[in-house]
Amino acid sequence: MNRTLCFCDAFDPFRISGTVSLVVHVRELKLTTNTAQFVREMLPDNSHFDVRGHVEGALDMGAVVARPGTPLFLYPHEGAVTLTPEFAKTLPGPYHLIVPDGSWQQARKVYDREAALKAVPCVALPEGLVGEYRLRQARFPHWVSTYEAVAHALGVLEGEETKERLMALFRVFVQRVWKSRHDFHGRD
Repeated sequence: MNRTLCFCDAFDPFRISGTVSLVVHVRELKLTTNTAQFVREMLPDNSHFDVRGHVEGALDMGAVVARPGTPLFLYPHEGAVTLTPEFAKTLPGPYHLIVPDGSWQQARKVYDREAALKAVPCVALPEGLVGEYRLRQARFPHWVSTYEAVAHALGVLEGEETKERLMALFRVFVQRVWKSRHDFHGRD
């Protein structure tokens, strides 16, 4: 990317009261459009980055689930509870949001294959969200990127200001990468 379009200046790391564990599929690591990496940069003291899908050495999901806080698995599985401020108030102590990162199929496999997640409640984002990530094609408008999902979830769990701080970076990232791609190829 052209240095004039770098978005490093938009990073503004901060702390939250809970913890976020990103369970990233190994194939996502090589994609320039992967957004999970930005969560750990914005929340360096409150996030973990766990890689799943290596040929050698499986991820110990039990250790991920055991991190401090009330574990919640962010995935719209059948029976998932919608994240609302009322639901957030029922959580005993800090939360531990576990977020799969990868394709929808890869994310579903995390829940289906990991026995340690069976006792963890699934939570879903509120309805009506529209993704702002135009760098990668989603099948449906309400399918959001991992970063957007974390921002919206933390908007409920932490408050709207947290969501807006996270989304400010995301919007700069999308706008500058979009511009770099279209300036390079001479498109609007």
